[in-house]
Amino acid sequence: MSEILRLEKIHKTFDDTEVLKGIDLSVAQGEFITLLGASGCGKTTTLRIIAGLEMADEGKVWLDGRDITEMVPNKRNVNTVFQNYALFPHMSVEENIGYGMRLRGVAKSEIKEQVEQMLQLVQLEGFEKRRPDQLSGGQRQRVAIARAVINQPRVLLLDEPLGALDLKLRRQMQLELKKLQKQLGMTFIYITHDQEEAINMSDRIAVMREGRFEQIGTPNEIYYEPKTSYVASFVGDANIYRESGKAYAVRAENVLMDGEAVCIHEAKVVEKSFAGGQLRIVFELTDGQRITANRYGIDADRSVGEEIKIGWKPEAAVEVADEKEEYHGETESR
Repeated sequence: MSEILRLEKIHKTFDDTEVLKGIDLSVAQGEFITLLGASGCGKTTTLRIIAGLEMADEGKVWLDGRDITEMVPNKRNVNTVFQNYALFPHMSVEENIGYGMRLRGVAKSEIKEQVEQMLQLVQLEGFEKRRPDQLSGGQRQRVAIARAVINQPRVLLLDEPLGALDLKLRRQMQLELKKLQKQLGMTFIYITHDQEEAINMSDRIAVMREGRFEQIGTPNEIYYEPKTSYVASFVGDANIYRESGKAYAVRAENVLMDGEAVCIHEAKVVEKSFAGGQLRIVFELTDGQRITANRYGIDADRSVGEEIKIGWKPEAAVEVADEKEEYHGETESR
């Protein structure tokens, strides 16, 4: 796939705080890429720099091979969907969706045709006369996406658009949004702090930490081949086991007990909790390290204080850069 967007050595400082520390990112045409990280890591600032709502202190932004670093937002062929949707409350659904086309002076007949197509695409036929306060959260989100997509931007930026939805609706909208992106063939750059959301929806994930990309890769690479203890712990449920001066990530679902154990360690059960079909057990090894196992079925239950042998298959332990090591983040290349 050809490159559509590139960030080169982007730096940004607010007051005395360096928010972005020379990040590089290449995004392919038609890709769904997610910037994943905790609050304050720099993902929203990155999105705003792409949109032109913030200017980088250093570095360049390229779109379709053109330098847009200094270009004003309304001249960039990108659109943004915000968490609060930013719909006009006094306008109907069809008026909200067609707003950008009206600003550009497009003929009414063409606007009507395009709006009808968008309503079909986001499955809101029959809702065109309703106002935003007459819609559910999921419906408002679809209107916001339709309003952004109707202008056919080269890149659609999505700033935690599912954050205000309840869990069940959020999961439903994840599937719908990914399906919509594939139908359109449009490039989506999505930001979230929700690891499950990132894994479910993305072609690639860029894990951010303190203004840098800690690791960039496919969901499988991020989950099964983490490069650092931070990525292993932030994405999914991983133990960081230290031995002989090295650190290893072991996923909680790969921790084995009793006769299952391969790399055997003497341990004691110190905590346990039930989470709907899954039992979470915390063990303490003889050297004081704590290891968590996620097990399924009633046979997995153990008593607090019980002494047990635990372990994992050798291939389940992935060596990672330890939290204590100096790590300067991912250098993006494509």
